[in-house]
Amino acid sequence: MPRSFRSVRLRSCRGCLAGTEPAESRGNVPAAPAAAPRTRLKENPVEVELQSVAVCDREVIRGIRLPEDQEQFAGSVDAVFDELARSARPENQHPFAIVSGGVKVGFFVLREAENMPDWAPADVITLHSFRISLACQGKGLGRAAVVRALCWIAQNRPLVRRMMLAVNARNLQATKAYLRYGFVDTGMRVGGPVGDQHVFSLDVSSHRA
Repeated sequence: MPRSFRSVRLRSCRGCLAGTEPAESRGNVPAAPAAAPRTRLKENPVEVELQSVAVCDREVIRGIRLPEDQEQFAGSVDAVFDELARSARPENQHPFAIVSGGVKVGFFVLREAENMPDWAPADVITLHSFRISLACQGKGLGRAAVVRALCWIAQNRPLVRRMMLAVNARNLQATKAYLRYGFVDTGMRVGGPVGDQHVFSLDVSSHRA
């Protein structure tokens, strides 16, 4: 099988010094919540890069393992890739591997336009299925990956104002992590595959060049 990973080059941008649940198809968009305060992430000494992932890379991503209590919220690799494969608008979904020291340590998906969940306003990109391998957690890799995601959005989607995600109300570990990364709880509550979710938001503008 030919290699399908592609490194993503990110220009330098401000703030770029260094388990969300699967989305459902997009329907009518509700009114946007109040904008979250602008947040700029501080410097992170951990270096990561993003590599684009194709649907056929399922087996490689399967090696990024989570404990069962985390995977129930992030979604299994098979469930995530089955959803990617079913999409009628694959151009609106952007799966990435998180790479550190040449090793794939994490994974996430960015969704836009019709591929976002119903609760997302039109001027955002949503983050899904975010995972850092259990062996690599607690090293700052998640925070560094969020910065890279913000930089990708800032450089490639100039009209997008925020990155948003939904976190299961019972997933306290992820909630604490996203707050450390600079996300703000919007106060919006939505239903999810395994229970109620809190919607978080992070401003993109401080990461534009």
